[in-house]
Amino acid sequence: MNRHFNALNRSYLRACLLGFSALFSALAIWVPPIDKEVDVMDVMFVIDITQSMNVADMRYQLEAVNRIMWSTEMVHDVVQEMDCGSHVGLAIFSQHRSLVLINPVEVCKNYDVLVQMLAHIDGPMAWELSSEVSKALFSVIKNAHKIKPIPSIVFLTDGHESPPLHETIRPKFTGTPGVVSGLLVGVGGDDLLPIPKRNKQGDVLGVWDVKDVLHQDVYVSSRFNMLGADKRVAKTEHLSSQKRAHLRALAGIVGMGYISDVQKVQTLINAIKKEATTHPQIIKYSLAPWFSFGALLLLIVAYYPAISRKKRV
Repeated sequence: MNRHFNALNRSYLRACLLGFSALFSALAIWVPPIDKEVDVMDVMFVIDITQSMNVADMRYQLEAVNRIMWSTEMVHDVVQEMDCGSHVGLAIFSQHRSLVLINPVEVCKNYDVLVQMLAHIDGPMAWELSSEVSKALFSVIKNAHKIKPIPSIVFLTDGHESPPLHETIRPKFTGTPGVVSGLLVGVGGDDLLPIPKRNKQGDVLGVWDVKDVLHQDVYVSSRFNMLGADKRVAKTEHLSSQKRAHLRALAGIVGMGYISDVQKVQTLINAIKKEATTHPQIIKYSLAPWFSFGALLLLIVAYYPAISRKKRV
């Protein structure tokens, strides 16, 4: 009799669990999204696509990749983790200016578009061989004022200036530091490595040779050439590493943060949140995933004893 009573109890309990599971499933379908206030960001990611960024001294998911690929993959991972309601734009940098590929758009509604654009960013998109990082950063900040609301800037670069900057004659930042918030993300290692030379189709033609590049700024190089004194200059500009001191100095000039040696995407997300301007926004938050999870959990609990008995038999 006890056995029969226990069987009835189990049947009644299972029926209750299945009933609640059905209820939760219905709620997942019929309950409308609720209003939720979240802190969102408007961010413009700017990726350096100049030739030094082709150096493969970065690692992504244990695989050796070049600096451009690392940058695009990290931006992809950051976008994937951003809250709905946040806006993301994409831009690339070559020569002394940036090219906006897409103005900031809502991440959830436009996620596929952003991912497809990131997948196609590569070195052959560069329109010039020079890499004037300082001027490019200053122009990005100037152009950010044309976008409403003004986005925070996340600038991914190795900091390699080509041609090199003069020690005292440097580009001047005419804006107000900190008005446009943002973060400089240093890309690349500390070892000087050869820079792959690629044509417009992206084919690797070898590496840049010591005679292929300027090793001093244009003004000094022209004077030294006339005087025949350029042999005294250390010639390493055909090699590349992350210019940490230069990037740190640039970040100070424009009032932005600086980070390097990023190993995990959460580290980069935290750094962006620390520097970026956030604002509250009401979004539509769906409760369907929670109800669906509850329905699935109740189903598992309802049938787990039977499954366990079958395994023992």
